[in-house]
Amino acid sequence: MATAAPPVSEPDDMDCSVCHEQYVQPKLLPCGHLLCHHCLLSWLQSQDQALCPLCRCAIMDPEKRGQKSWQDVADGFPTDLAMADLVGAHRLLKQSHSCCICEEAAATCLCLTCGDLFCESCRKIHLKQKMARNHTVEDLTFLTADKVAGSQHAACAVHADKTTELFCPTHGESICHLCATSRHRSCPEVKDMEEKVKDARAVLAELAVTLTEGEARLDKAIQQLDDHLAETEKQTKKAVAEIEAVCARLEKSVQDCRHRLNELAHSACSDVKEAVTETKRCLLQRRGKLTSHKHVVQRVQEAKNRDTVSTMTPVMQTCVGSLDCSVILPSGAKVVSKVTVVIDAEAVARIEKELSGLGQAKVMSADFDFGLVPVLSFHENHSKNIVLSNNKQTAEKRWSVWDGGIVVASQPMMTNMLYEVILDKRDAKSGFVMHTGATTTPPEALTLPSHAIGWPSAVVISHNAVDVNGGHTLKTNVGQKLIGLPEKSRVGVMLDKKRSLHLYINGDDQGEAAPSLPDPCFAFFDVLGSNRQITALPVRRIP
Repeated sequence: MATAAPPVSEPDDMDCSVCHEQYVQPKLLPCGHLLCHHCLLSWLQSQDQALCPLCRCAIMDPEKRGQKSWQDVADGFPTDLAMADLVGAHRLLKQSHSCCICEEAAATCLCLTCGDLFCESCRKIHLKQKMARNHTVEDLTFLTADKVAGSQHAACAVHADKTTELFCPTHGESICHLCATSRHRSCPEVKDMEEKVKDARAVLAELAVTLTEGEARLDKAIQQLDDHLAETEKQTKKAVAEIEAVCARLEKSVQDCRHRLNELAHSACSDVKEAVTETKRCLLQRRGKLTSHKHVVQRVQEAKNRDTVSTMTPVMQTCVGSLDCSVILPSGAKVVSKVTVVIDAEAVARIEKELSGLGQAKVMSADFDFGLVPVLSFHENHSKNIVLSNNKQTAEKRWSVWDGGIVVASQPMMTNMLYEVILDKRDAKSGFVMHTGATTTPPEALTLPSHAIGWPSAVVISHNAVDVNGGHTLKTNVGQKLIGLPEKSRVGVMLDKKRSLHLYINGDDQGEAAPSLPDPCFAFFDVLGSNRQITALPVRRIP
């Protein structure tokens, strides 16, 4: 089974990447890949770092593991029931079976209704029985694993001879009709399994859209990074050509200086190449997670087993909800867009006589705009009165109180980008009240106050003032429209090129709130009063 080994190649759809055999109790990893339960446990126990053998993504954060044993860790991962059904059906079709009636002849067909195997003679007998006249019996030769898996209906856990046709939301159980009239008689609601599966498939469809959109965003970002790498190479070649032209004029006397200038040119772009390459690697890895989870969601969508769909849907909601579909940009990324040689004219004459004059040569670089638009989502470190949903882009207060509604952006603000939310739910008829601004403390390191006013290391914009770092108050009318906002109003903040913070309401710039914010800083929103819910809007570039 599992051994300490380098990453392995992609397995067949139903084969474990560790034991290279069909899955047994396939466990779904955070990256979206599958391993047999026993293989996962063996792999975890044999590795210094808990990394997926396929993509090298972390299987378990050491800090989150705590005192858990590897057995508990392996048990804690969800089982991919859709894959388990497919593997079980595939094994059934590959193995030789005897007829379940005569027990002598080889089985040639399968009853998709009751799951029994028959020879050709006993098949006719089976279909003549009154209770089996409407059963569907098909030749094993033409059956597929998908069809067999979809025909299987789970037996009731209490009444083994009954199939589960109902679902009890109170207990989260699939039950038969007999259970509904006995053990679950007092339950307030019992749903038809078809209704439960219909709801589950609707959720799965939304998950598939989320993953597809995330793939598209990452594909776009990766392509842009490739374009920037190509541009970097182009500019580097241009710079080197200019340097070569200067060196050619100086002929043999500038050989040593030529090497020096080449090194300066390459040095000017080496950092950005390294940063872009690393960013691309991270985005490719993240896209791999999305693609893997998308395959799982599609597999569950295609699953015919209703219990499987019902059970796997909340599992996949949790898994997909934990994924980050945003495009994380490199902070302060630079790339050589123009490399020139600046030489004092008088020094040129001296260079021909004295090579030391070349010490005044410089390699100039300019900022390069990656052109990528970030995604506004909220960090998990938020006020206790807040519940996040919608891929951490919607924040809702648990209960209606004045304060306790602070959320902070997950990623640092980029200049000339508007980070905006819509006020989409409230408890009273009175208008919304909102405080917003930016904090210079990363969200994971924040200790959140009950409300934003007086918050250290933050610029807080309220309706009557701007509070800077909890002590210095700027009297300004910039935020005067932050009180009495109607429902569906939009509130946002933006850093201009000088890193001055601006307030935007319904797309209009209300003016500068505070100058010269340090890098990095993170947008935040404080949901006050009867405000109940805000949702992040797409980040847009401000010219």
